[in-house]
Amino acid sequence: MTEEPMQDLPPFKGGWIQDVAVALVFLTRLPIRPGFTFGMGALRTACRAFPLVGLIVGGLSGTLYVLATMFGLPSLVAALIAIAAQVMLTGALHEDAIADVADGFGGGTDRDSKLTIMRDSHVGTYAVVTLILVIGIKAAAISEIEDPLMVFALLVAASSISRGLMGWALYLLPPARDDGLGRGAGQPEIMAVLGATLLTVLIAILILGASIGAIALLAAIIGAALIGAVAYRQIGGQTGDVLGAVQQISELFILLACVAIIG
Repeated sequence: MTEEPMQDLPPFKGGWIQDVAVALVFLTRLPIRPGFTFGMGALRTACRAFPLVGLIVGGLSGTLYVLATMFGLPSLVAALIAIAAQVMLTGALHEDAIADVADGFGGGTDRDSKLTIMRDSHVGTYAVVTLILVIGIKAAAISEIEDPLMVFALLVAASSISRGLMGWALYLLPPARDDGLGRGAGQPEIMAVLGATLLTVLIAILILGASIGAIALLAAIIGAALIGAVAYRQIGGQTGDVLGAVQQISELFILLACVAIIG
């Protein structure tokens, strides 16, 4: 995840419409042109809209999955198309983030070297292997579900839940750098984080049902907590890359847990 996606302007505080616009600018590459100026401090409230961005990303990728299966493509190919759609919609934002985290945590010898590697634009072995494994496991898991409509629901829910947890990572973990996204955004307002949590829980239950939704939420929390704990141990907190890794790993855990139940 890029460390400086916005100008470093004073904190912005708007309503839900403004927060959704900020979240879309931050988390996607959709051609959104808000009619107002904002900086990274806008994330202090805009993080409550992260699950709604997940609905859009997951909905579009899930629709492509259903269409691909309708045209007779194998489920694994359809799964890869759905993942490719997510990558294009987000500009590979979260994939780049987890790759940077893998290179930094795997290749660095101390905190400073890990942070330096994470900011380096070069791609190392740890990054390549991690991306292959994450994307491959996601595609394989999705392809195990026979019902395309269930895949659609799972993609929407996983995309939304995993983004909803990013606000907690930003709230609970201190910034690991003196600059960059983690420092510029600052700690979110607790009501914004709780708002994102409420949306996340509602989306999970409404889309997947109470039992599967609960499993998806638990799996996502475990995945996010795992990355958060590793990041705190490795670099002492969060960066934009860590937030992106939280999204990727929690989404992966959701898919694996739900496929184990559904498949």
